Amino acid sequence: MTAFRAEAFWIKARLFINRAMEPGDERSEDERRLWASLALELLAKWALAETSPALVADPAKDGGDQLFVALGLKEGGPSVTVQASTAFKRCQAIYHPFSAQDASKFSNARNEYLHGSEIALLAIPADVWWSRYWSLVNVLLTAHQNVLDDLVGSSRVAEVEAHLARNAERNEQQYEAAVQAARRNLARYRGDQMSATEARRWELSTGPRIAATYNVEVKCPACGGLGTAESDDAQSKDVTWSNDPHDSYPTVEVTFVPDYFICPVCHLTLDSYELIELAGLDEEHTIETDEPVYEEPEYGND
Repeated sequence: MTAFRAEAFWIKARLFINRAMEPGDERSEDERRLWASLALELLAKWALAETSPALVADPAKDGGDQLFVALGLKEGGPSVTVQASTAFKRCQAIYHPFSAQDASKFSNARNEYLHGSEIALLAIPADVWWSRYWSLVNVLLTAHQNVLDDLVGSSRVAEVEAHLARNAERNEQQYEAAVQAARRNLARYRGDQMSATEARRWELSTGPRIAATYNVEVKCPACGGLGTAESDDAQSKDVTWSNDPHDSYPTVEVTFVPDYFICPVCHLTLDSYELIELAGLDEEHTIETDEPVYEEPEYGND
């Protein structure tokens, strides 16, 4: 594994995020922001390396040999990656709606903190700082169909979600990132531009799963293929009894509004009603089901 591999950036980014989110008062606010800012640069390089290790290599170093090292075509000495500003600009170009300008504010404040006389890291109130920070991180994660749990662990997701909730544009950003990622990954897969490992991971990303109770096929907003809009909650149920004396079973019509969508073609996944609404998939659907008219009572053994 070379230093340009995505896994290396991911592991280090998780380490720094863990330090930034350590519980208790052992770390000061400026130290937490320092670790988080360092992690943001690593996550940007992780995202780029997931697409191609060549995107994080500095082509001006060693007469261009760094590109060959990144692609595994040549062994070299110390690996030299691009500067944070370059990584952010490349992320902005590939992973919409990532903002290089916003990301650079974090790295610039970090550099001033480390090398200057001011503590620029603390210039912005904590609520605002962390909301903007996690919004950028969320775009990078969504670009490769990762979720917060993958980065911070399930026990810390609620804390991050609380920060994201303060960002009024969070849902729009996540939806745009998800659609762009689905289109980009499908094009790369069909164009045989993925590595064997990445292609295999992409193929397995929508493996066997248990669908929600109510589901219907709808057009995918990313690729135009047929995806599944689902929900476990019914808006209403109408029971119709047949006039045929030989048919003693009723028809149960269920009306529901989807709160989950998945596409088996481009692998777009929308896992909240807010994202479903932005996709224009929030209309009511009425389907016939074979569920029982009356719920069977539950009996305990106690």
